[in-house]
Amino acid sequence: VALCQLSVTADKARNIARARAAIESAAADGAKLVLLPEIWNGPYSNDSFPEYAEDIEAGGDAAPSFSMMSDVARSLQITLVGGSISERSGNSLYNTCCVFGSDGKLKGKHRKVCTETYFR
Repeated sequence: VALCQLSVTADKARNIARARAAIESAAADGAKLVLLPEIWNGPYSNDSFPEYAEDIEAGGDAAPSFSMMSDVARSLQITLVGGSISERSGNSLYNTCCVFGSDGKLKGKHRKVCTETYFR
């Protein structure tokens, strides 16, 4: 089991690359279950949530953090608990945790029940 602590910046692509590197390092050390922190792909602020939000249902370019987590879980054959990312669904924003199996498929998704006032 590995818990990743990340230094988050305003550069989303860099945050995604750092998270991937941390996951790869944990797996190289033998972890089969890797966990990321809350809102790891961008700053934790009300101003940032809409900017960094991803459309998980659309996938691909609309959800680069989600896509990376799926890909790295599959390629490393690990279970990955994706901490949480800002998710956009319709006109709503959610603080969402995704769990990926070793096949890279989404096994579970949880939208935080007691959220900051911004989400919903």
